[in-house]
Amino acid sequence: MSLPAIESLLKQKMGLHSSTVGSGTISQAVEQRMRDCGITDINDYRNIISQSETELNELIDTVVIPETWFYRDRNPFSAFSDWVRHNWQAGAAHTPLRILSVPCSTGEEPYTLAMCLADCGLTAADAHIDAIDISNTNIERARQARYGNNSFRGGDLRFRDRYFEPVDARFQLKDTIRQRVHFEQSNLLEQGFSAGRAPYHVIFCRNLLIYFDRPTQHQAIDRLEQLLTGDGILFLGHSETSLLLERPFAALEFPRCFGFRRAEKKNRADHTPAPRSKPKTPVARKRDRPPAATPLPFAEVETGEELQTVDTEAGQNDVLLQKAFRLADQGHLDEAARHCETLLQRHALQADTHYLLGLIREAAGNTAEAERMFRRTVYLDPTHYEALAHLSVICRRQGDTGDARRFHERAARAQRHNRGTG
Repeated sequence: MSLPAIESLLKQKMGLHSSTVGSGTISQAVEQRMRDCGITDINDYRNIISQSETELNELIDTVVIPETWFYRDRNPFSAFSDWVRHNWQAGAAHTPLRILSVPCSTGEEPYTLAMCLADCGLTAADAHIDAIDISNTNIERARQARYGNNSFRGGDLRFRDRYFEPVDARFQLKDTIRQRVHFEQSNLLEQGFSAGRAPYHVIFCRNLLIYFDRPTQHQAIDRLEQLLTGDGILFLGHSETSLLLERPFAALEFPRCFGFRRAEKKNRADHTPAPRSKPKTPVARKRDRPPAATPLPFAEVETGEELQTVDTEAGQNDVLLQKAFRLADQGHLDEAARHCETLLQRHALQADTHYLLGLIREAAGNTAEAERMFRRTVYLDPTHYEALAHLSVICRRQGDTGDARRFHERAARAQRHNRGTG
């Protein structure tokens, strides 16, 4: 029972809900840290992280694999630059613009914001950027500001020529940008996080809340509201925006930026609710179903369904998989993920289970884990069209055009093969 206790400790410490990354991912991280520490008994390791903040942080660093790059999802940064030019600078503000990036991971996001400010003509004295992450390792890497090719994706890399210098097959950020960002190791969920902090005009908090359960999500949003100025701007991940439905925020008039202006207290009765985001809902293979509205992850809904009585274990697994697909189609991603984890414990070589879990991770914004699941799917079933198609899209987004093309070609062949065999 030590692994559930460790999962509970991670949730208490960092808000991590195990189903968002999978118990298998946490188990692998624990095993790696046990090897590094020379420990063979998981109970001994549980006792160590209960007492050692240093080792607990090492485990967190192992569990949380940063997936980020410069100008990731450009629309939020375009909206931010547009707001700086037409609102902040036009207002002739006399105080420095205060910006928060949390979690900042290895620094790509806050440094992108700093480059946006430079492109808008703001000096280092005109703005203050705080970049905060729970991981000491991420913070140290961010402060070094030296990046490999994986941090530069997409077709427009002119910013790299302006603000980076090539050093030993990597790229070193110039000090003129590097010095604009102030890094700090901290935890948004800690009680004293807000103490002593002046309000921020802009907060970027993207793809953090997807790892939390519902109460923790609202706790985090409460904290962000405390830190935001009366008319401040909050940027969230695309699958997190419906958290603001019942809160005094209005969407920015900029396409797909997922940015929201906080309404002044005097105008809160007239605010326009933030629109519900429409993240992609996982759909079962070979099914024609109407799309279902997708609520937040961890929707607290009871289905009232029970597994049917089936004679064989294989039949029971099929029923459970079908139930998992139905739950995912209905938007109950947390419960669907738990069914998938149960199925993989029983039968680790079931391709469709890996595929569904990949869809769930992708819907939650966990691209790295989704890619791992899809690759496992096509390893088990080389003609799995849907998984091949998803891998092609993921590789293209990452700038890996070679693999994107190869997966696309394999998907086309799989589609022809599947049609030919009925």
